[in-house]
Amino acid sequence: MGRKFHILDVFTGEAYNGNQLAVVEDADDLTSEEMMKITKEFGYSETVFLQKSEIPTAAAKLRIFTLAGEIPFAGHPTVGVAVFLGEAKARENDCAQDVLLVLDEQLGPVRCAISIGAGKASYAEFDAPSLPEVLEGVPEADLVADALSVSLMDIGFENHKMMMVQTGPKMLFVPMKNIQVVREVSPDFSYWDQAFGKFEPMGIYVYCRDGVLATSGFHARMFAPSLGFDEDAATGSAAASFAAVVQNFEIDGQPSFETTIEQGYEMGRPSQIKLEIEFSNRAIKKVRVGGKAVLVASGELM
Repeated sequence: MGRKFHILDVFTGEAYNGNQLAVVEDADDLTSEEMMKITKEFGYSETVFLQKSEIPTAAAKLRIFTLAGEIPFAGHPTVGVAVFLGEAKARENDCAQDVLLVLDEQLGPVRCAISIGAGKASYAEFDAPSLPEVLEGVPEADLVADALSVSLMDIGFENHKMMMVQTGPKMLFVPMKNIQVVREVSPDFSYWDQAFGKFEPMGIYVYCRDGVLATSGFHARMFAPSLGFDEDAATGSAAASFAAVVQNFEIDGQPSFETTIEQGYEMGRPSQIKLEIEFSNRAIKKVRVGGKAVLVASGELM
């Protein structure tokens, strides 16, 4: 008998939208090299391997691989696995209720809450295992404009400026003046190293206010050639880091903030990511990221 795998579409309630994720079960005996080969075989931005955890309260240990190698934490694998295991637990208990799980990831234990969908997509949210940290320095705006094939005047809106943030991986956030500019961004990777090399961000996250959907607060795209893919359809870890953008440019003393970030539309994989932030005296106290996920296929690796 082969090793079971499952494919989910994450940060969407509809199959064939959102960000694709492969989940491989019973992966304790796989080497890192074998996991990398399997990841490349699937060809998705991320594949997650489930192992037994040494943490007694954890539902599973997650090893997460991109097409370029292993990473310590990622948002869409966390949401996808939480929905997958949460639905399995609900079936096991023959009930449709909220499920709480802990996932053991390299960055640390991640608490997840899953709302089991009765006849519809289930929803999972997780508490970010670390809070975002704003780093000093950003690339020169003219170089960023060249790398993204936009005008220098297209960068920035209202009080929003470029910001480098770290929540595990480093991310450069680049505000754009409107959705038309975001949709027209075309990365020129020949400028990539000159623009971003010394800062070593994992990804370049461009965003603007509003979006395609009236319910969206922001529209975003994320480019990460260092991870083995040009563009990502939905990036939960970037949404967690986006809390620092909200803290610096959006809030005015309120204790909490909630928004939906849409992503993936330019790829034909529309995604919606919910972001919730709690503040204490303007400092970030807690970050929570959530979204729906749907199972689209299951099979066996031979």
